[in-house]
Amino acid sequence: MGNNGNKAAQAFNGANGVGAPVAAAAIAAFIQANGLGNVSLQLTPNALANGVLFGGGRLWLAMLPNAQGTIGKRGLILWACVNGVPQHTVNGVKQYNIAGISTKLPTKLVPQPLAAIHAASRAYGSSVYGNTKTPAGGTTNQNAVCAILNGGFGLSSQTVATYGTAFGKLVATS
Repeated sequence: MGNNGNKAAQAFNGANGVGAPVAAAAIAAFIQANGLGNVSLQLTPNALANGVLFGGGRLWLAMLPNAQGTIGKRGLILWACVNGVPQHTVNGVKQYNIAGISTKLPTKLVPQPLAAIHAASRAYGSSVYGNTKTPAGGTTNQNAVCAILNGGFGLSSQTVATYGTAFGKLVATS
């Protein structure tokens, strides 16, 4: 937790309808108040509703393999949000193994450390702090955590079915 004399909130909830999305700046403030290593992303049960992750919307499409059988960068970051990122040891130092991100649907949703999600994001040129200057409801193309909290990377005709639905929340883990 941040040591500023005030205890930071224990959870940061996602969007509450299309008219109440969350801004990346607010997410970043929550992370900074608690410390990156003390925050996890907890997906909500509706993320797996009807056995289709994220309601089958644009987030899910990004997570599927393309015609060549590979999953794109955005999809792998979203999978890191779902399943975390395994660690391995290199020269005696624990590191995140981005290549080991599981792309299998989980049977149980467990909180995923934001530090791991951030490591996956950084490997592909984005960040859990990305788009802090984007107002709530704006396109957050470089912030998968914000997209999960808002139900999409931005409101469009392709995301209208899921945008404004929180598929996760940030939780303080220490």
